[in-house]
Amino acid sequence: MLATVFLGAVSAVSSFLQSVTGFGFGIVMMAVMPLFLEYHSALAISTTLSMTLNIVILLKCWRDIDLKQLWLPVLFCLCGSTFGTFLMASSPSPIYKRILGVFLILLAIWLYFFSDRVRIKPTVLSAGLAGIVSGTCGGLFSVNGPPMVLYFVSVIEDKRTYMATIQCYFMINNMYLLAIRYFSNLIPSGIAVSVLWGLAGLILGSFLGGRVFNSMDTKKLKGFIYIFMAMSGAWIAITG
Repeated sequence: MLATVFLGAVSAVSSFLQSVTGFGFGIVMMAVMPLFLEYHSALAISTTLSMTLNIVILLKCWRDIDLKQLWLPVLFCLCGSTFGTFLMASSPSPIYKRILGVFLILLAIWLYFFSDRVRIKPTVLSAGLAGIVSGTCGGLFSVNGPPMVLYFVSVIEDKRTYMATIQCYFMINNMYLLAIRYFSNLIPSGIAVSVLWGLAGLILGSFLGGRVFNSMDTKKLKGFIYIFMAMSGAWIAITG
């Protein structure tokens, strides 16, 4: 019972972060959930809740989706998602828990120091590379946001267009990942209660995050999240 309540609280924090910044739900959820849940269960819960959050956010801004910038990264992402999911299914999960830990540490360091300094041009190569890396990370870790955040922030100027486009990207990818995992029997039974507690936290977090989307200074908030992510990654890598 305590674990499910804690999961709801983590979901609230994660959805608040994504509602404000456009990403972060999967990062925080997968930094915490493997500490007290089996890895396959954590992946299924995180992906299900992430898809739900994408839909909740898109209900407010779907008209601002930039389809021109969306379709190419999505195409490459689906290829990467397929590869990542079947790679995860073919090897013991403890291996990927340790990989996830190292991945979170490196990702936190990169985002903390360089996320505001890198600019990318909207070429086929950059869109394809971002999509493949994002999809592979989504299939392995349920963390597909950072590569696409870096790409979309660089090629989309308007804040609402960025938010709508990246949420649509995440939604498509998450739907695809859930379909693959379902037909590959990779979704464990008995996760419904955890998903419901996560949904409760998600609703609260997305509501509060939406209220501050246009005014909140997210730089300090993201800094704290990156530090927490690195610490969680170190713990997962050591104990995985």
